[in-house]
Amino acid sequence: MQAKKSLSNISADKALWIAQWKQETFDRDIRSGLHAARAEGRMEGLVEGRMKGLAEGMHSAKLENARKFLSMGLTPEQVSQGTGLSPDDVKKLAKEMGL
Repeated sequence: MQAKKSLSNISADKALWIAQWKQETFDRDIRSGLHAARAEGRMEGLVEGRMKGLAEGMHSAKLENARKFLSMGLTPEQVSQGTGLSPDDVKKLAKEMGL
């Protein structure tokens, strides 16, 4: 009942109606903007997390291949060229493997 009375009062006064409409539009735009910003932040976080996971996975695959190549008797320099790992990383891996 109170809402009906308020609506009736606002509708009767055009300037008040316009002011109310502008305020509601502004509030909605603010809420929408905040929602979009939050969603964008989450999306950036997801993308960043996926990229980090992919990079870690690729590095793990390189290490696994390097282990296989070293166990096959390839030199650390050859393994470095084949995997893209640095020569120092391959030498360290060979040392860990006792080669």
